Amino acid sequence: MRKHFHHVRRALNDLLHPPPAPQPSHTSSLATLLPLLDRAVFLQPQAEQVIQECAAPGKPAEDLAQRGNAVVVGYWKLRRDLLPIEVSVVDRPVKERIRSLLLYHEWSVHEAVDCACSPQQTGKMRIARAQMRGLGAPGTRLRELRQDLSAEYAALTGPGSDQEENGGPAACRPSQAP
Repeated sequence: MRKHFHHVRRALNDLLHPPPAPQPSHTSSLATLLPLLDRAVFLQPQAEQVIQECAAPGKPAEDLAQRGNAVVVGYWKLRRDLLPIEVSVVDRPVKERIRSLLLYHEWSVHEAVDCACSPQQTGKMRIARAQMRGLGAPGTRLRELRQDLSAEYAALTGPGSDQEENGGPAACRPSQAP
């Protein structure tokens, strides 16, 4: 009876406390993050256009709120997609920076649309609209981060690297005879 209890307890412990999953490599983290960054940068012109239209004096276009909300949802979905991505310990600060930049983009467009499409335009709202300047420095930082990580990934996976795309690490592949 005791022996059986020990096996049951061990099985339950294994179910409740599985061994930690292996950490992804830096290269695989970059490979996972880059497509998400591509999508974020792709949305930027739409975000800039919406913010520019929100900043314009007068009544906003009838479809501005709808177009702006589509951009907001786009950045929200990117943040949602980023959340479950497992990255190497080295890349955790990068993932957090991406999350913060996506949140800023989402918030900027949301606030611009909210201000421009409010049914009651106060003096403060008109001043805020006139001061809108787009995504600004955080937009540039997102593009630079994407460019830097892309260059780093290319260096890690390019010809002569330890992580060439076809076949994994160079040390694991058979050498080719001349």
